[in-house]
Amino acid sequence: MKRVMIGCSVLKKEVETMLDYSDIEFRWIKEQLHNTPDLLHIEIQKAIDNETDTDIIYLSYGLCGKALIDIQAKICPVVVPRVDDCIAMILYDRTDLRGLRCSSYFVSQGWLWGEDGIGYEHDRMKEKYGEKRALKITRAMFKNYQYLLFIRTGVETEGDKQKCEAMAKKLGLKVNETSGDIHILNEMIRDSEDERFILLKPGEAIAEEMFRSTD
Repeated sequence: MKRVMIGCSVLKKEVETMLDYSDIEFRWIKEQLHNTPDLLHIEIQKAIDNETDTDIIYLSYGLCGKALIDIQAKICPVVVPRVDDCIAMILYDRTDLRGLRCSSYFVSQGWLWGEDGIGYEHDRMKEKYGEKRALKITRAMFKNYQYLLFIRTGVETEGDKQKCEAMAKKLGLKVNETSGDIHILNEMIRDSEDERFILLKPGEAIAEEMFRSTD
């Protein structure tokens, strides 16, 4: 049986480390496409369409800015966790997540070093506008936050924490820490069938209401 996971590269290190026991084959899509949901939608659908000899596909995505709406299963079932985004995925058990989103900008190992990470954005503007103006623009972007919330998932190094602290200092933010994991993806590839997951049969497409709680 061939099983494939199509996912965002921001979680690549966590997924490949924590699911290395499985027979899953991984296909990674660049994380910066989160800024363009229409393009992300196209790339996810293309990745699904390319799996012509696969028995089941797992998506390590949430609704992700509505990028998954109308994504269609083709020749095999497609399973998706019922979450809004990757933050809701790695902080799945946090009951205070909504409140945290109001005060904190989330960073994990992948977001720190990815091409769409907080440091990359600052460096891009620094190259274009110079240090002083880049810092002013970046601080304006994060003015509604109080904290950088560093999420430890077990794959980070001391260098990751140091980079987070350096960026927080530049932005005038405090650093908080919390722990996260991808146990929801571990449950998904065990083919758990409950309200945490959306199961599409071949020919079915994702609708936004599928991500609403079934309680």
